[in-house]
Amino acid sequence: MPLLTPPHPGFFEVLATRRAYTTLLYLLATMVTGVLAFTFTVTGLSVSLGLAILIIGVPVALAFLAGVRLLAVAEVHLLRLMVGGEGSAGPALLPEGQGWLSRLGALLRDRRTWTSLLYFLLLMPLGIAYFTLFVSLLSAGLSLMAVPFAGLFHATGNLSWDLGGSAWMIANPRLMAVLCGLAALALIPLTFHLALLAGRFQVWLARHLLVQA
Repeated sequence: MPLLTPPHPGFFEVLATRRAYTTLLYLLATMVTGVLAFTFTVTGLSVSLGLAILIIGVPVALAFLAGVRLLAVAEVHLLRLMVGGEGSAGPALLPEGQGWLSRLGALLRDRRTWTSLLYFLLLMPLGIAYFTLFVSLLSAGLSLMAVPFAGLFHATGNLSWDLGGSAWMIANPRLMAVLCGLAALALIPLTFHLALLAGRFQVWLARHLLVQA
């Protein structure tokens, strides 16, 4: 499945782009899916290597590798749905071959099986990085956006607020509220643009490790 990234929207146009929100949601959810994929991969590798000396180890290892390929197909479809990759059918679950035994043997020889393992090992640290970065940026942007509204309440005497202890900020609350509003107006679109760029990187990584390996 050739994952293709759609064109990048304009600076403020990104706020009205559905793909920006679904991409951000995908990146935030990657912390959870990354932990699950990492746990499955590490556990499967440990069990498969631990049972390698036994006869039962062969079917367990093959079932684990087939599970990795199934996860790879699901990840590619998820990226296409939420991040915007386009293409026809997803990658094949098992390599081509004559009969099940031949296809299972090709599963061990197929480079994409092992690069898929690498992808899912990388997904957890990437997911933690995405979650930390974008939660911090969204929190900062929404906090800055709230400052002008807090200033409206302050002007009518309904709310008492502290602008951080700076004498200049306290002396110029209206100007500070305007500056915070402008900063939020820049930071929030930048957050979505950064999410789209991170989504492009994730599509690129999936294309090279899950599809074209």
